[in-house]
Amino acid sequence: MDGVIEGFVTVDPRSGYLDQIVVAPEFWGSNVAAMLLDACKRLSPARIELLVNKDNARAISFYEKHGFAMAGDDVNPVSRRPVNRMRWRG
Repeated sequence: MDGVIEGFVTVDPRSGYLDQIVVAPEFWGSNVAAMLLDACKRLSPARIELLVNKDNARAISFYEKHGFAMAGDDVNPVSRRPVNRMRWRG
């Protein structure tokens, strides 16, 4: 599919903070999210941290499957929703 954006990710390689990982709905269930996460791990090989909404069981399961662990509770600074802080160590 030439010219189709399947997804994108934003990560700060200095801090290891993964701000967004987005996959187009037509690619859900494919390996796009895993490939984007692998790119994050290459950019920030020591650690990655992220916030995930507590009610997003699908995302939490995905991150756990890819080596992330719970690192505490937090509040999203924008939405003010309760979130889990998750962390991966390389």
